[in-house]
Amino acid sequence: MSTEIAPVIIVIAGAVFAVVAVSGRLYKAWLTEPMVAMMVGVVIGAVLGIEPVGLEDPAVLTFLELTLALVLFADAARIDVAQLRLGYAWPTRMLLIGMPLAILGGALAGWWLFDEVTIGIALLIGVILAPTDAALAEPVLESERLPIRVRQTLNIESGLNDGLALPALFIALGVEAQAGGNGAANAVGIFTQQVGLGLIGGLAFGFTGAVIIGKGTHHGWMSPLHQKISAVALALLAFATAQVFDGSGFVATFVTGAVLAARVRPRCEYLYEFARTEGRTLVLVAFVLIGAGPAREILRDGVEPVVWALALISLFVIRPLAISLSLIGQKLMLSTTVFLGWFGPRGLATVVFMLVAFEELGTMPSEVFDVVLLTVVLSVFVHGLSATPLSNWLSARIDARQEEEMPEMGGAHDHPTKTVNPPSPG
Repeated sequence: MSTEIAPVIIVIAGAVFAVVAVSGRLYKAWLTEPMVAMMVGVVIGAVLGIEPVGLEDPAVLTFLELTLALVLFADAARIDVAQLRLGYAWPTRMLLIGMPLAILGGALAGWWLFDEVTIGIALLIGVILAPTDAALAEPVLESERLPIRVRQTLNIESGLNDGLALPALFIALGVEAQAGGNGAANAVGIFTQQVGLGLIGGLAFGFTGAVIIGKGTHHGWMSPLHQKISAVALALLAFATAQVFDGSGFVATFVTGAVLAARVRPRCEYLYEFARTEGRTLVLVAFVLIGAGPAREILRDGVEPVVWALALISLFVIRPLAISLSLIGQKLMLSTTVFLGWFGPRGLATVVFMLVAFEELGTMPSEVFDVVLLTVVLSVFVHGLSATPLSNWLSARIDARQEEEMPEMGGAHDHPTKTVNPPSPG
């Protein structure tokens, strides 16, 4: 092993081991695994005197992209889209109304706060900051005190918004390419190629995988373990093939997961299970790298006040306001609306979307890097620390109403989550 690689392995392995060693105690301290992974990455990197890990490094970038591809596949596979037609107005409105409003709000805020940014860059800021990952506030999804409909609303929204934001990302990249003098035809070409080829690849691998895995399971050729292995292999195959043909591997994996699950559910119950074990390990490593890289740089070098302003506006104003507007007319308690609007943690998708934009454009204003990374770091902590107390707060508010007919008490299909069923908090 290279002497340059060994210290990085020490940071990653040491951090993951430290997190899992105390995982059973984290929830009692209002901590989450990504939060601790990031902190340990910062501390171990500083103690060993290792230079902050650059996320744009080809090896690190490849790891982060593959991790997000597996997460997208697992999210699409575990959410039963057919069930969304049955009493799932809340996440549908949050996805189809709230997310576009959040993208628009982020774009306007970036345009207003940053000097001399193009429309394309402003739109990229809005898109990159829009995806959420409710698993970063895991106690919310696992709190048995909260009504299942509230928990599943956040679970479904965060599971699907990463994939649904991808077309918007390539639209923004096309707009920026046109602003850079590449012409409207090239801008349309970026979107058509990335999304179109990704969609075609996803459909092809999804249907083919469904036939093979479905028959293998039906005839007893595939055990649950092999279902999980086949899912990982199929996701990576779809991602890499789409990338080879200059399509979006992320679109391909998301579509593959959705098609595969729709075709073989419920015969294959384990397609998304790797997200709770192997996938969870990969995500922890990703947050260790974020801690050992940009989080350390932010602590060491600081950022401009305007970067802080946009990060705070994104977390505390844009997302909550967009979700509140999307839920008008649903007769929810104000407390519930505030709760759903607040829990939009920014995580791996936000970081990787930024890196994808950098790869595609070849350059990005430094302010964009700073605001994206600061938003993710802040989100991991503020959403993680607030998950347990705010879950307890909302459950107490709902209990105080004691009205069985209130919308919050409605039934909901129990979609699997990305969590590992830790002890229920408080």
